[in-house]
Amino acid sequence: MKRKLTRLSQRYVVALRKHLKQGARANLHSAHNFGCRAAALDLETLDVARIHERALAALEASSSRDGIIERAEIFFAEAITPIEETHCAALKANVRLRQISQALGRRTVDLAASQRSLKQDIVQRKTVEQSLKKSGKHSRKLLKESRRLQKHLQRLTHQILSAQE
Repeated sequence: MKRKLTRLSQRYVVALRKHLKQGARANLHSAHNFGCRAAALDLETLDVARIHERALAALEASSSRDGIIERAEIFFAEAITPIEETHCAALKANVRLRQISQALGRRTVDLAASQRSLKQDIVQRKTVEQSLKKSGKHSRKLLKESRRLQKHLQRLTHQILSAQE
């Protein structure tokens, strides 16, 4: 990381020097590119400010032209724009993440309540099922007894009829 930061600092000095030499016709594209690289390396605005300060100190020692500070400030402002945009995006993402997290928390609570309700329904269904099984056994037993009694009655009726004849 330190090596990347050193290379990035050197690129910044070169880009700033080139920008300052171009004067009023200077393009801020290189500053923006630098800011994108800095953001990709997760540098903060303060890190870029330190790089800018060192670069400006090196350039001031070798140059005494008027307006350098103002043009360097414009270059710096453009260089930190991608970092600041990243921070804004991160803040918006954090807000959205909190909203999603809260919704997830509510859904988790709802799901837990549904699960408890389902478990109660399952217990109730099993109880009813057992009761129906008992009732079915009892009904079969009664039906069997009823058929036995019906056959017995038929035999008795047959015997009575035979005796009457």
